[in-house]
Amino acid sequence: MDQRIINFLQNNEILSFAMQDRNEVYIANAFYIFDILHSSFIIASDKNTKHVKLSIINPCIAVNVYQGKKIALLKGVQIKAKFIDATKEQEKLYYHKFPFVKFQKDIKIYALCILWAKFTDNTLMLNQKIEFQRN
Repeated sequence: MDQRIINFLQNNEILSFAMQDRNEVYIANAFYIFDILHSSFIIASDKNTKHVKLSIINPCIAVNVYQGKKIALLKGVQIKAKFIDATKEQEKLYYHKFPFVKFQKDIKIYALCILWAKFTDNTLMLNQKIEFQRN
């Protein structure tokens, strides 16, 4: 993964992710930690939420992370990811940054494994987007 994408993802902490089943689409927001080693976001959510239930039914999700209020300053990553259970190692990373989550009822840690990403950075005036494709 291009270092500019990694830097951007490491310097943010909130993502939006969208999921669907046969009849509906849904979107949610989450605090995340970026797991560089596995090119994944680590998030926490109540296992009984609609977005978790839909993501388990269809684990192919879309993710968006962005910053900027003016088009000339816009930076963002559009992502296709797979919603999976986090590993024990990823859980430890998440709890290290957000220790209070450990004590919340029905919370589970998940990983959003990046399959493809497209990075836009209007501050660089790039004509071409930077892409990542998992092998």
